[in-house]
Amino acid sequence: MKTALHGLALLLALGLPAPAGETAAPAKVEPPAVSRVEPELAPDKDLVAKIEALPDNTWLKLPPVKVTGDMGVLARDPDYKRTGPRVRDYCNKMVWAPDRKRALYCGGGHNIHPWNDVWEYDLASNTWVCLYGADPTPPRAKAGEEDKAVEWWKANAVLKDGSVRTPRGAPVRPCHTWWSLTYDSDRRQMLFLESHKGLVFQDRGIIARALGLDAADPLLKGSGSGAGEAWLFTFDPARKEWGEVLTKVPKSYESACLEYLPDTKTLWWHSGKTYRLDPARKEWPAYPNAKTNPPASGETAYDPESRKVVATIGQKTWVFSCDEGAWTLAQDNAADGGYVPASTFAYDTTARKFVLYTHMKIAGQPEGARLRLYDLKENKWSDPKPEGELPKVGNVAGYYDPERNVTVIYNAGATWVYRCKRAAR
Repeated sequence: MKTALHGLALLLALGLPAPAGETAAPAKVEPPAVSRVEPELAPDKDLVAKIEALPDNTWLKLPPVKVTGDMGVLARDPDYKRTGPRVRDYCNKMVWAPDRKRALYCGGGHNIHPWNDVWEYDLASNTWVCLYGADPTPPRAKAGEEDKAVEWWKANAVLKDGSVRTPRGAPVRPCHTWWSLTYDSDRRQMLFLESHKGLVFQDRGIIARALGLDAADPLLKGSGSGAGEAWLFTFDPARKEWGEVLTKVPKSYESACLEYLPDTKTLWWHSGKTYRLDPARKEWPAYPNAKTNPPASGETAYDPESRKVVATIGQKTWVFSCDEGAWTLAQDNAADGGYVPASTFAYDTTARKFVLYTHMKIAGQPEGARLRLYDLKENKWSDPKPEGELPKVGNVAGYYDPERNVTVIYNAGATWVYRCKRAAR
């Protein structure tokens, strides 16, 4: 028994999941060292007091946000200075950074928002900070103007370590995050697994000419919406820099889910199959017991206590056990549900409930925005019938803020918080 426990501890230390069928004790994870977070923002004392006093099962609409930071080319649009990043198409997830006690957000649209900017939201001061101002976006190559496009790529892109990036290290032309955004609390990095390699809608021939590549080079392939290769872009919020890019990430489609599991320091990825990043950060082995996998367009959240990932995809609720390395279809026809871009989803560690904000159209459910809670232990969805001012907006991004014990919902400058349950005193 001693040998078995020792081996299990070693697996956890290496970031590997426990063997199938063997229950893993949660690994001890030391909280990140406290460091100075910049920019320093003065808390809004009145707002903090209102959030602190918020009763159970209640919404609160916040005053208009404040906005700061160098926005790069976005500074030409005054709306960003008023509203912050706004919610981009199919980018409904914000990610909590425990060392900074703020949430990060990025993502690109098709034509409306083709930028690589990165933002951070501080609830205590109700402020959006642009950490990385957007770089220029590549022009659509027109017939007869290919040489001009080649010159743009020569000036605004580089080939480094097997990936194409801007000179500052960012994805050149990112697309939707779907649910492929997370935060590595050990490396203190935001991670964006970009299914289009940051090259969506771009002409491979022009990129090849500009960077001295063969147009048939595999590096330029597999960046479409279907099966191929994704790239993992990393962003350091303290340095305000895009950094390392991991290539050759397997994908089945663009709509995928990424979670960081801090108790085992594991990066978990679902795209057709379910994978984890090995400790050497070189390979993405699939979980061998995950024979049946959910479809695309899902949203996931992780419960570190049960070591399970819950996914909502339409009216189907799936549960992935990290101990068993396998999925279970918990509910085939749930009373309610969501998917990207019709909802956002988070795990409330105080209430021990999964929180779904959705405006998915479902027969028998009221039209418009709704709040639903999922109890994993009971395998039950419920309508808590919350008090306060329920948001009535559709395209939102959100996250759970454990520092203030509220779920945060954001849409184009308007922000709400929801408290499910007050923490025990």
